[in-house]
Amino acid sequence: MDNNKLDAQLRRDTATADGLQADKALYQPLEDDIAPLRTEHAANLAQARLLEDAVMGDDSGTVTQQKAGAKTRLKALAPRLAAALQGYAASASNQDEDLAGRVRYSRSELAAAADGSFATMLTALLKEAQPLAAQMAKREFTADDLAETTTQLARFEKKQAGQRIAVVAGATDRKQLIALLRRNANLIKEMRTQLSAYQNSPTKHEVWLRFQGYTKLIILGGAKGGPAAKPAA
Repeated sequence: MDNNKLDAQLRRDTATADGLQADKALYQPLEDDIAPLRTEHAANLAQARLLEDAVMGDDSGTVTQQKAGAKTRLKALAPRLAAALQGYAASASNQDEDLAGRVRYSRSELAAAADGSFATMLTALLKEAQPLAAQMAKREFTADDLAETTTQLARFEKKQAGQRIAVVAGATDRKQLIALLRRNANLIKEMRTQLSAYQNSPTKHEVWLRFQGYTKLIILGGAKGGPAAKPAA
């Protein structure tokens, strides 16, 4: 369920709760039947409002953008780091015969790697490069480049973890909010059944019309559910 519909249902439930309170005197003969439905509806709405900010104000999109920014910078640094290490591994001054195998990451591999694999590759390259700062600098990968790569990788991994947490938490809150709003929609249907006795009443028809008005679901400026006699619940 998208945020537009969630917002519409929250607004409908708020209008319904306010309308039911304002009209209590008008449907007093049915109070024994309406009261428990009204009370549960109001309690559900209160819980829904507590979840509203977490769901409607979900900042996982911002986290995603920040992670993407860090990865963009790392995508530029990673091939240079790999090239510097590979150049040193192939030099006469290198005494580590296995180094070439450990740093054999091509530009295309780094570019195509998924987030998790990319972070693993870069972590491995940095581990090899840290003790070789002087040799890296000779090959156009300076101490500042090493520092920036380390910083950006930490930022990338932090945002990646934050994104996972946000997605899981956001999904849980959204499911809870949707469940509360669906229950309230059913409660509105039950209240409509109780108040339907007033639909053709010569003295209480106005109560029916008012209930139909404040329980109407409106999304993006359009009413759902057809004519006022059958608003969506």
